[in-house]
Amino acid sequence: MKTSKYLIVFFLTGALAFLNSCVEQDSPFPDFQDAVNMRIVVDPDFSTINKEDPASAKVVLDFFSENIEDVEKVDLHIDFLDFSEGTASDRSFLRTIDPSSFQDGVLRGVEITFDEIKNALGLDVADFDGLDQVTLYNTTTLKDGRVYPSVIEINNEVSVNNVTPNIQNSSATTSFTSQIVVFVQCPLPDGFATGKYMLEQLSGPPDPFFGNDYRWTPEEVTLTSAGPIQRTFTGKYLTFDQDFTFVVTCGILVVNRTDTGLSCGGPSLVFEQDGINEYTDDKEFTITLLDNVDGGCSQPVAEPLVLKLTKI
Repeated sequence: MKTSKYLIVFFLTGALAFLNSCVEQDSPFPDFQDAVNMRIVVDPDFSTINKEDPASAKVVLDFFSENIEDVEKVDLHIDFLDFSEGTASDRSFLRTIDPSSFQDGVLRGVEITFDEIKNALGLDVADFDGLDQVTLYNTTTLKDGRVYPSVIEINNEVSVNNVTPNIQNSSATTSFTSQIVVFVQCPLPDGFATGKYMLEQLSGPPDPFFGNDYRWTPEEVTLTSAGPIQRTFTGKYLTFDQDFTFVVTCGILVVNRTDTGLSCGGPSLVFEQDGINEYTDDKEFTITLLDNVDGGCSQPVAEPLVLKLTKI
């Protein structure tokens, strides 16, 4: 028994010595480097471009950084998406933000005028229309030469972005804002497109489940404001309450892709806009949709459906 104990002690001592010999004295990992921290926030009072008053239109930005002393420069670039044409411009240089302008890591009230935006894009005032989109891109360079965001090539098959989605553009917790989206819009008069409206389904498929001639029940609904140009109402779709939100600005009505949450165990019933809808006032709105675009419940896919809202 004593011999067995000695053998166990000898084995453990040898194993520990072997493991110790496999550990490098120097750390196998390099020192960690601080990445960039550059958060950009848009002033909500100057977060859109007013098409009706381009002379005074501007975007106002606030910048925040916890390591501004490491920053060499902040470059802003810009591109333009024409909503009606569905075409995008090339990205152009807008301006450079000097880190020396920051105080205690903060730079407030950076104004970017509409003239500066259109000149950088090489466009005229007439080229901008409702729901066109201007995107500002942030490229921050550190004093050691590192650039954010940029793609790092690991090998021929693997590359990574040094600004990952979990740290960029994540609301109030973001540490790096990679881009800001600004829309062209026309301010709406007080009370525009709010109040009681009659909802009708002018054309489109019937209800395949409950035998009705319509999927949207003809009824009185109430439009309410969900933002400066957003409007919403609750109607009945396939007899179930369904929220419906759309945007109205500069004579254009837009409906985002909407998931009704109704399904038969597979894809949900989803509708989206079909084409572009225009309006002249808030007395009535015609909305063209494609219903069931994901093919839920074994029903036909992307069937045209037309709704009408008439002010009461």
